[in-house]
Amino acid sequence: MRIGLFTDTYHPQVNGIVYVVDITKKHLEAMGHEVFIFCPAETVRLRKLEHEKNVIRFRSVKGLWFDDYNMSLFFPSRELRKIKKMKLDVIHFFTPSQVGLVGVHSAQRTGAVLVAQHSTDLAQYIKHYPTVVPGLLLLGLVLPGTFRLNGKDIRELAKIYKPRKLVSKWGQDIVEGMMAMIYSKCDDVIVLSRKSENQLAGWRREYWYDLTTLPTGIDALKAPTKIELAQFKQKYGIAETDEVVLYAGRLSAEKNLDILIPAIKKVLKKRPNARLLYVGDFEYRSTLEKAAKKSGVNNRITFTGSLPRENLGVVYAAADIFAFPSMTDTQGLVLHEAAHAGLPFVLIDRFVSEVVREDENGLIAQNTSDSVADCIVRLLENDKLRHKFGKKSKVLAAQYSEFTQTKKLEQLYIKAIQKRKMK
Repeated sequence: MRIGLFTDTYHPQVNGIVYVVDITKKHLEAMGHEVFIFCPAETVRLRKLEHEKNVIRFRSVKGLWFDDYNMSLFFPSRELRKIKKMKLDVIHFFTPSQVGLVGVHSAQRTGAVLVAQHSTDLAQYIKHYPTVVPGLLLLGLVLPGTFRLNGKDIRELAKIYKPRKLVSKWGQDIVEGMMAMIYSKCDDVIVLSRKSENQLAGWRREYWYDLTTLPTGIDALKAPTKIELAQFKQKYGIAETDEVVLYAGRLSAEKNLDILIPAIKKVLKKRPNARLLYVGDFEYRSTLEKAAKKSGVNNRITFTGSLPRENLGVVYAAADIFAFPSMTDTQGLVLHEAAHAGLPFVLIDRFVSEVVREDENGLIAQNTSDSVADCIVRLLENDKLRHKFGKKSKVLAAQYSEFTQTKKLEQLYIKAIQKRKMK
């Protein structure tokens, strides 16, 4: 098959979608398929990055809605002519912004099978980033030029774009309505967790679309040597007696990371050797660092900044518990990585990952610092339970390897093509 992966975020950016696209391309190519990635360039200049193969970039302007977001600039008719010549069998888009909509546009005009992947909980993001609403309004204006709208679509757009008093609620209504409309044009919609499956099923009020739950597979990261682990602990002031509670990932406002600071302060009252380790970076890091300084336990909170993914094996090896308070993630790739490393979990969102199961390898806390602290203390006080959970984590993680999950994706493509031929 000739497969096009359309994404509004790609290298040199570092985030979960970028990893997913890379994993998908790598294994589909290993299976013998020809895979092309469509994504933004870093600037209005088209400069091909080193060693890029089958990567088609669109000119872009950086920082229009987010500091790390590239708004692509292109002429759909010209790009469509190029894409038509490629004779893609499948178009798979990961983001519903400019590049993703080029994918929708191209699929409708070439007859390629169209697969969507719900990678971001946009409805929740609106609460934390209300400045996105103007972007959503602009997106609605370009929809008529993106895919064929029928009378029902036009009536629905008019309804959801009617202004509301609460901007965040208006933004959520726009997201739900537009995403349901876009997904209804797809042959299949991939969701990455039970959480997203439940959410998108609830959006099927005016439109119908098929949902397939298919988490991205993740392979275990390289385990560190004893020397590497010792060097990491020494660099960040982690003593051998410390009980490390780890969060790894993007440090952004929507991930509910503030809750871990008062939680660790409560944990320290019962477990004085506890230490909170934030691994990652983004614009919210400075806010968290200020909160840590005000907490009175700043000496027990460590920020490492961003670390290369290939070096994260040592991070997981240094931890005793993985704490993941986010309620906006659609799957949390770091949860898979931590599970491979044999870590037990404390989560708030019980449906965010298929590799974390309540009372099997993780504890589910309420969205309060007291509840999160209680779960952490329970695991730190019970070595037997912690080790039992860790073993189960490895078992669950092994069920979702990169090859296994990509093979399922390949079968999804094949079934969609066969179904299309039968119509």
